[in-house]
Amino acid sequence: MASFTKADKQHRIILLLVYLYVLILGMMIITVPPGFDPDSGWGFMVMHNMEQGAAFNRLVSPDPANIAANQTTFLSWWSPGQYLVPYFLRVSLNINNGHAISLSVISSSLLGLTGFYMFFKKLGFTRLIAALSTAFIATQLFFIQQFVYYNGGELLLFAFLGWFLYGCLSFSRITWKTMLFMFFAGLVGFFLKSSVLWMLSAGAICIWLNVSLAGTGRLPGETNLRSVFARRGTILTLLRNGALVFLPLVAAFTLISFFYLSRGENPSNYSGPLHFVPESVVFPLASPLTSGLSIDELVDGLIYQPDGQTVSYHLAIAILSVLSMFSLVFVWLLIKFRPGRNYLVAFLSFYVVGCLFFCYMFLKQFPVSYEGRHFRIIGLLTIPGIIHLLYKWRFSKVVFFVCWAAFAYVGMGYFVKTFAGNRHAARGSLGLSESLYDTTTMKEILQLDNQHPNDAVFVVMSPDIGAEIIHNRVIAIDDEMAANGDFSSINYKGKGGRLFILLPAVFITAEKAPAILKSFTDYHRFSSKRLSPGYYLFSASD
Repeated sequence: MASFTKADKQHRIILLLVYLYVLILGMMIITVPPGFDPDSGWGFMVMHNMEQGAAFNRLVSPDPANIAANQTTFLSWWSPGQYLVPYFLRVSLNINNGHAISLSVISSSLLGLTGFYMFFKKLGFTRLIAALSTAFIATQLFFIQQFVYYNGGELLLFAFLGWFLYGCLSFSRITWKTMLFMFFAGLVGFFLKSSVLWMLSAGAICIWLNVSLAGTGRLPGETNLRSVFARRGTILTLLRNGALVFLPLVAAFTLISFFYLSRGENPSNYSGPLHFVPESVVFPLASPLTSGLSIDELVDGLIYQPDGQTVSYHLAIAILSVLSMFSLVFVWLLIKFRPGRNYLVAFLSFYVVGCLFFCYMFLKQFPVSYEGRHFRIIGLLTIPGIIHLLYKWRFSKVVFFVCWAAFAYVGMGYFVKTFAGNRHAARGSLGLSESLYDTTTMKEILQLDNQHPNDAVFVVMSPDIGAEIIHNRVIAIDDEMAANGDFSSINYKGKGGRLFILLPAVFITAEKAPAILKSFTDYHRFSSKRLSPGYYLFSASD
């Protein structure tokens, strides 16, 4: 019988506990499926349309010029995996949407954790550090959130990235296999989450640098370019290798752009003049800590605060500036203590590319929110480096475990509280937890949907409730417009059957309701009904 060292036993026990912990959380959400955000709601609305005969990825909704007719929109703002993966599980296993999403969460979490453990080992970290890093990820708030709140592509991307990074380190030279890997990684990655495009570029740079530096035995900061050229060939060889890595990625991007992105609106269609604000620079620079340690989630957003201000702007900039400085110190420590060439190449490739990409996106005012989730891959790459450094000294090791206990406590506290909320949340046709809507409101909307099949139009302020309506057409008001209360651009003409408009009670007190009702120019006599303390329903006949 093979004998195991103490470290071998420790890492096996850690991994066993991690998988057991994930399975326990998974069994809980099988009984109480998670909720979902509005972005995912758009996807499920498209899924309903496709089930009713619409073309692939088409959102069918009333035409503003005449709501008796339909308009179809290709939903290119988000990738299709967020609804197609649960749909595949639902159809193949003959289960409802709630259980399909729960299984998506469980399988993606296990697949992602396994991928990152394998990747951390591939980087050269010991099995103990790799196991500790995997366990640390599993207790972070951003990981726990997905068990109570389905965030679509973010979850699927987590399942993909560890294995993609593992693949990036599997090539000692660039061959047709490398090119095939990059091409299909581009297609699969985009299917799961559209924001993967910059990560794929960083991965290509990682492959190119690792191949170029192979055999030098040096770190990037120590390697003289002349020595690299002498060992690995001429400048032409380096350029050839770079072309062979990026050409399949360019081919995948071209196909994605032609067949998907160009067919509808997406963030690349919107930009403005260069506009400098401090957060456009310090937010990307601070990403190793804001994302890796869930700091942005812990404070409900440092800059992007849709649920109300929790941190003042000036305090947020000060915090981000300090975290940026610590992040740069972390890079210096990595170079000084040399955790391994592969790790430094991988971390710097993603950190530098991520900072440049998002600084440009923020400066050009593209519609990209200041959220830590956009930088998750940088945070995940940071975690084993932090643990590796802290494990060098006894005192820092104690500090690490104390901080870890604090993070785990906050994360589990969030899960217990939110899971309890999901248990008592309203349930709709999807079988998911609708925490924003009370049971009375949900029951009324579903009842009206069943009573007027294909004979009504529902107007809602968010696509999550719109996804619950399966027998009638839905107009989902843009989230940003609903939040700002600017409904001046809304103008729907014609009549398309009975009209139902669901409005939050705050819209009544803020006198926003009249502007919305007037937007439907051919409906004049509205009746109102208070469904619950939180919602009103306005209706008009044709």
